Amino acid sequence: MIIKSTENKIFKYALGLQDKKFRNKSRLFLIEGKKQVESIPENWNTRQVFISERYKEGITANFKNITTFSDHLFNKLSATKSPQGIMAVIEKKYYNPKEIIKNYGKFIILESIQDPGNLGAIIRSADAFGIKAVFVSKESADIYSDKTLRATMGSIFHLPVIDNIEIEDILNLMRNEKILIFAASLKGKKHLNEIKLENKSAFIIGNEANGIKSKTENLADILVKIYLPGKIKSLNAAIAASVIMYEMSKE
Repeated sequence: MIIKSTENKIFKYALGLQDKKFRNKSRLFLIEGKKQVESIPENWNTRQVFISERYKEGITANFKNITTFSDHLFNKLSATKSPQGIMAVIEKKYYNPKEIIKNYGKFIILESIQDPGNLGAIIRSADAFGIKAVFVSKESADIYSDKTLRATMGSIFHLPVIDNIEIEDILNLMRNEKILIFAASLKGKKHLNEIKLENKSAFIIGNEANGIKSKTENLADILVKIYLPGKIKSLNAAIAASVIMYEMSKE
């Protein structure tokens, strides 16, 4: 059966997942594109797969609940100009921050990262450099928006990404576990290449335009800046985070 009506309950439910409030309430999100859908790990719960009427690529993964929409309705659901014709509804994972902080080291804490492309790129780099978890503040972009998910290139599935956090609460949990807290700041007295990042360490990275808040700087143990010998004295948040995480990955 092909769903063609905008009044259809399944279509309305799928359309609702474009809204952050509905995603938070339902604890579900959409991911779009053949490569992204077929790379969903088995330990993530895929509730439903949607395909367009003209989707002819075939589905190699073993999905049970597949619904077909008319091309017109699928285009309404898609966040892209040229939809590939496939998307999936996935259940969000719950992570216990206290347990993660207790059992692992090397974390990234993001404060007010508002560009979804930057946020997704940071999560992707965290995955690449072996960071154990990424904590994302309430003021940041939505980690489950289409733009963020696309920028992660599937890394959202590979490591814990914990959103809507209160920075101070997370830092208190980390202090209880003797985790050393660094923060990227132009006020830093030390350069990144001058410090040793222990296995139990965390790095706070702030807003693209303004860096981290003064209150947050005061909560960090050490303020650090990246040595920039060129004429530009600041970096894009995702680039700065990647440089930091590269250093964190070194033994």
